[in-house]
Amino acid sequence: MNLISTIFVEPWPWWLGGIFIGLLVPAMYYFLNTALGVSSGFGNLVKLFVPKTKLKWLNTPAYARIFNWRFFFLAGIVIGAFISARTAGLSLVTPEMGLFTKTLPWPFALSALWFLSGGILLGVGARIAGGCTSGHSIHGLANFHLSSLLATVSFLIAGTITVYLLRLLVLGVI
Repeated sequence: MNLISTIFVEPWPWWLGGIFIGLLVPAMYYFLNTALGVSSGFGNLVKLFVPKTKLKWLNTPAYARIFNWRFFFLAGIVIGAFISARTAGLSLVTPEMGLFTKTLPWPFALSALWFLSGGILLGVGARIAGGCTSGHSIHGLANFHLSSLLATVSFLIAGTITVYLLRLLVLGVI
C-alpha cells in the first residue's frame, strides 16, 4: 500500500483522526487567534458572489477580506475530497450517494431536492445555533462553552430522531 492510498483512500483509525482534530483547536488559536468552524466560511463564498450584500454579519471586519483562512479551509475540504475520490478510482461526478441511493432508489431530481433542502436547513440551523457542528462540538466543547454543550446535545438528539424517521421511511411504515 502506498502513502497516497494510506492518506487519501484507506480509513484512518478513529484515534488518529481524533488526535489531529484535537490538535487543530489550539493550533487555530496559536496561529490565527480564531476558532475552528466551517459554516462561517460560507460567508466568504456569499461575499465572493454578492460583494455588496446588505447582511450585517457579512459586513463586519471578520469578512473584510474574502480570501482569508476560512475560504482556503473550505477550498481544502473540496480539494481533499476530490483527491480522495480520484485516488480511490471513483468517477468525477456521480448521482450515487452510497447506502442512501441503494436503499431509496429515488429519481435524481428528488434526491437532489432532498439534499438541497437538507443543506439549506443545515445552513439555517447553523445561523440559529450560532455555529455549525464542527464549531460547537469540536471548538466549543474544547473551550467548555455551555452553549456548545447544549448545541451538541441538540445535534445528537435531532440526528437520532432523523435516523429513526428515515428508517421508518425505508421500511415503509410511514
